[in-house]
Amino acid sequence: MRVETSCDTARFLLDGDNFFAELHRRIIAVEEAGNGASIRLAYWKADPSLRLPAVDGKDERTLSEALSSAVKAGVKVQVILWNGWKSECFVPHHHFWRQDWSEWIDRWRSILLKWKLPEGSIEFKYHSYAGNKLHPFTSLHVKIALFDTGEEQVVLLGGMNLGEDYKSSTVHDRENHWHDAAVKLTGDVYRVVGHYWSELWAGRKPPKAPSSPDRSGGETPVTFVTTDVQGKAERDIRTELVRYFQLAKDYIYMENQALTDPCIIDALVAAAARGVKVIIVVPHPKQTVLGDYSGYAYVMNFAFRAIAMARMTQFTYAGTLGKKYTVRKSDIAESSLRYEGWLLSGRVLKTASQTSMWAESNDSYITNLEKQLRNGDDSLMRVWRAPNLPFRPASQFMNRGFHWKTKNAWVGTWVYLEHVTDIESTSFSMYSPLLTGTQGASPYVHSKVALIDDEVAFIGSSNWTYRSMQFDAEVSAVIQDGDFVRDMREELFEHWGMPKDLDQWRERAEENLDKDDDGSVRIVPLTLADLQVPYTSLTAWGSWAAGNMI
Repeated sequence: MRVETSCDTARFLLDGDNFFAELHRRIIAVEEAGNGASIRLAYWKADPSLRLPAVDGKDERTLSEALSSAVKAGVKVQVILWNGWKSECFVPHHHFWRQDWSEWIDRWRSILLKWKLPEGSIEFKYHSYAGNKLHPFTSLHVKIALFDTGEEQVVLLGGMNLGEDYKSSTVHDRENHWHDAAVKLTGDVYRVVGHYWSELWAGRKPPKAPSSPDRSGGETPVTFVTTDVQGKAERDIRTELVRYFQLAKDYIYMENQALTDPCIIDALVAAAARGVKVIIVVPHPKQTVLGDYSGYAYVMNFAFRAIAMARMTQFTYAGTLGKKYTVRKSDIAESSLRYEGWLLSGRVLKTASQTSMWAESNDSYITNLEKQLRNGDDSLMRVWRAPNLPFRPASQFMNRGFHWKTKNAWVGTWVYLEHVTDIESTSFSMYSPLLTGTQGASPYVHSKVALIDDEVAFIGSSNWTYRSMQFDAEVSAVIQDGDFVRDMREELFEHWGMPKDLDQWRERAEENLDKDDDGSVRIVPLTLADLQVPYTSLTAWGSWAAGNMI
């Protein structure tokens, strides 16, 4: 689904303290409005025992207490939860959430009888998001809250589920390790997101876009995009993201728990090759509260190499018998990233040393790749070098290499990316927040944010992963407002203690490596060593990777 609409106001909500305070504030406003007001929720996970902070004269209370109080005031409450017993909810605490909600529904029946509240004042639905034959472990991964007081309509969407794990202050430490983001929107976008929620409630597969005429009239353009593979597959989030990457001229800034989608990675390679500054913030692979990050790290190792090679100044690779060779950009006449071996395969990305027309060639390649994936063509994920690897993105990146021809050579030279041991590059840096002086307690980057050129912001539920772009049900708001995007970028950069000037990021991050371990959070640059996962460890995490399909 892709719907162009608008918003009257947009407010960025950084981390759990801001989000959950706003969530509670919206529930209070609806409760005070009383009869005719409504709350509609759709979440991947939700815990009724979540404690909402004290706001606007209301004491701290649980989510179930807050919603119960709203219903007693005459508010209609409807909740959609993913029927997660299929995969993720094999984990015991996920079962607890499901059972706890079931118990809460039972308690509600007695409350309705006791207070003689109208039947239907609270309704529940578990959404059994249909799996895909290529990926049986798909999920309804959306996070949406809609509030209507009769006079004001508000949408909250972003990366946070309704659970204690997602609560964190903006000053991260050992107890506040979760980093996330959401947005509060008002205006016509409420109608569009509300229509999508109603389609989920009705069980439409996939949800259909609103057919009513566009009633947008707000000052800020917003595009609401989704991913859904039930019935006719819709993969509009990736399409929209790649389109803006191809338009980027100055910078691309991304935050996410992982970067593994092949089309997004190739679009970043193409952007870096034409001189766009690319900054990606992810959890620190060696110190993440997630635990085993090796599945993501293995694929991101290849992404790191590919994007860095887009504007490399020199690189070193291991040849036969362990001998190492160094290649400098000044000696190269043309170069490219290729799949399926030395010969030209049709899957080629030109790097910055390439001569005429490379930018147009890259854009054409990215557009065709996006169309293939959008149409569900999974053939490019099955490659000859690793046919039995349990997940697709890693197998295709293992089959990728760098091809170059020196100025006086008749033929080119080829090396697989996995044999590249060191890269000096001006195009790219991948960063992580590091909680110094600790082990395994660094902030976990869960936000799903992309900023382009101080013009466009993506905020939603979708990870920048193959699974999220290709299979899960996701939502994202694309906000096209320069002032909002610039303010959002500056707030994030200040949050990380980084300079507003993107050109100074690398220098500041390298300085942070040398600072004392005082327990504070600092942004540091990642290296190949940070992302290195030996192939021999695949069996240890292959089942996890197969379930998540990266």
